[in-house]
Amino acid sequence: MSYPPQGYGPQGYQPYGPPPSGYPPYGPGRPSTALAYVTAIVFIVCGAISLMLAIVGWDGTADSLTMLTALIGAAFTEETTGNVDFAISVTMSVACTTLLFAALLFARLEFARWILAIVGALTTAYYLYAIIWVLSHDGGEYIAMVLVSWLLWLVGTVLAILPATGRAMRRRPPTGPPGYPPPGYPRY
Repeated sequence: MSYPPQGYGPQGYQPYGPPPSGYPPYGPGRPSTALAYVTAIVFIVCGAISLMLAIVGWDGTADSLTMLTALIGAAFTEETTGNVDFAISVTMSVACTTLLFAALLFARLEFARWILAIVGALTTAYYLYAIIWVLSHDGGEYIAMVLVSWLLWLVGTVLAILPATGRAMRRRPPTGPPGYPPPGYPRY
């Protein structure tokens, strides 16, 4: 039976230098939670822009065609209803869903990350289609907001599926040196 060395320091104390002889190296430190918060902020920006696009195009008579082409589903309006009501409804739904789960991502709930990754992947794929659709219909001067939206959704989706974001979502208690209980636990 191996006992921790005497005089090693108070509970939770992480000494500098190598561990005492006969003990394995210290475990990895606690991962940073910054990437989880950055991902949530990017998705909040995506949701806010989508909400702004839906509000600007609410009645379909907006003066800015750049904003109307950036509505999610605007490329499908000719095939579905013939007006932008469909695109406004889809954009509003995506925006509200994104804002809700981005707020849950601040609480570092793992399922919210995966829901945002799925919504982000579908929206990114749509915007890629919309870029091709707008350019094939000679709408190059109206593509700026579509490109900005595609880039933001792509960045948010990539951040959501990164393994480092998954590590940032975990809530494991920090572990001390071998032989010591994690900080906050009683010593026996």
